[in-house]
Amino acid sequence: MIPVVREPPSIYEKIRQAPDDANLWSLEFFPPKTVLGQANLCERIERMTKSLQPSWVHVTWGTGGSTRDSSLELAARVQNGVFDPEEDVSLVTAPREGACDVCLHLTCTNVDPIYLDDALDRAKRFGIRNILALRGDAPRGEEYWVATDQRFQHAIDLIRYIRARHGDYFCIGMAGFPEGLSRGTEADQKRELAFLKEKQDAGAQFIVTQLFYDVDLFVRWYHACRQAGITIPVIPGIMPIQNYSSFLRIVNLCGATVPQHVLDLLEPIRMDDAKVKDMGIELSQGLIRSLRAQTDIHTFHIYTLNLEKSATNVIKGVSDVPSPIPDMPGAETWDEFPNGRYTDARSPAFGEMDGYGASLKLPPTQAVKLWGTPVDEEDISRMFTQYVSGQLPCVPWCDIPVWDETTQLLPMLLRLNMPKAEGGKSWWTVGSQPAVDGCDSSDPVFGFGPQGGYIFQKAFVELFLTQEDKEALVAAIRASERPVTYFAGTCDPASMETNVQKHGLNTVTWGVFPGKEVAQSTIIEEASFRAWRDEAFAIWREWELLFPPRSATRSLLRSIHDQRWLVTVVHHDYKDPSGLWNLLDQVATAP
Repeated sequence: MIPVVREPPSIYEKIRQAPDDANLWSLEFFPPKTVLGQANLCERIERMTKSLQPSWVHVTWGTGGSTRDSSLELAARVQNGVFDPEEDVSLVTAPREGACDVCLHLTCTNVDPIYLDDALDRAKRFGIRNILALRGDAPRGEEYWVATDQRFQHAIDLIRYIRARHGDYFCIGMAGFPEGLSRGTEADQKRELAFLKEKQDAGAQFIVTQLFYDVDLFVRWYHACRQAGITIPVIPGIMPIQNYSSFLRIVNLCGATVPQHVLDLLEPIRMDDAKVKDMGIELSQGLIRSLRAQTDIHTFHIYTLNLEKSATNVIKGVSDVPSPIPDMPGAETWDEFPNGRYTDARSPAFGEMDGYGASLKLPPTQAVKLWGTPVDEEDISRMFTQYVSGQLPCVPWCDIPVWDETTQLLPMLLRLNMPKAEGGKSWWTVGSQPAVDGCDSSDPVFGFGPQGGYIFQKAFVELFLTQEDKEALVAAIRASERPVTYFAGTCDPASMETNVQKHGLNTVTWGVFPGKEVAQSTIIEEASFRAWRDEAFAIWREWELLFPPRSATRSLLRSIHDQRWLVTVVHHDYKDPSGLWNLLDQVATAP
């Protein structure tokens, strides 16, 4: 590999050298799950760096180093302005026009010195000078995790190691958590500040905070940091609200405090993604203006979630950057309103909330308390049954309660999920929706988007099935006189069954609105199924690792991971609300 010779100013130097009235911005991106998503993200970053002129860009690092290679490649492309995904970035000898400095995230979980040295050496060869040192979650949520190397237990260990091996070449940052000042006892709060001070003394040179929506809470924490002797730059993390459901998931995941007035503003518009996005932009701009007025902070970090519109408009509204390049034609219809794994797999934001990969989204102790210690498949069936009936707030694959529309399907979902000993099938559903034929867009259950529109849905369901049940269901689909398609796969990446033509798309939710293009909000296709299949089976492994080796629960979850199929079925006649469920019932009740 030919080294790229470049030593740009570090983040610390940029902040310290900036005039008092200057505004500095950083943008955060994560490596997409699909090849098309990666190509589109490169185009997006190139547009955004040219139009918004950020001082640097953050590239995240997946849990346990799961995205190491893709994170390093994306960071190298941005650092050196190589945005053509077909071009080998390792052959570039000098940065090009459009290059932007990068802050590469690193976690110390699941790493040993050889692994870490390789990542740091590769970053250095590409001219990357900035590292955000994080502890990260234990790999795959393993409660019984033992550090790969005893030297890397906490972020401070990573900071010390980088300093010892690379001296002052890397500018090292750390994470800050404003919520910590409102949690625990006064002694706990002082201890958290002392940990930050210790990391600063070990060589950390800046702090990037977790997202927040309570300005007063942040300001109190910021002043407490300064009083505790923390003198390095503090960079507030701003996350524009993209849509209501993802907002709830993210704040629940990170434990962020949401002021009541924000919730009150969101409630009446929660079904209109466009209005929620606009409100999120205004809220983020308000946070930035308030922080400027109450502190000496002029550097801000924007969590983009790999989306373009919100970050662009937040920065455009509070700074003097040039007018941005117009959006891609039609981009809003498939890319700017993400709803998790069912969006278009071409999107850089497909299937993700934060880029950190599959996780249980709960601390291990809380996960065990909620889902118990299953020892047989009947225990798993009862967990799914409790979830679809509203008795559990989440399961490993779904981190929010079931939607109101599930009420229509409850009798069938209960029959599918219940244990066989109780008259069910032990078919475990992780996603479903009923058919809808043109309901009003303001409908409280199915509606979304602006008023005056119409919403359509095809019925679909996703299930974990045994090999025998999968074969019976596929046989019924093939024999059906109605249009039904399916995707099926196991934990083996090579396994794939479908009756959908190559590159075929299943649009299963869409809206028609006056004066607008058709909005396709839910799409199921092979690329998206493959990505979700990999994550769904990884979650079985995560759940397994909460329990001791050789325990009955760990053995059960491993056998399910190894033997079950994930199957997605779509019934295309949206005018027949019972079509899919009659088909499933036919298979489920067959002798």
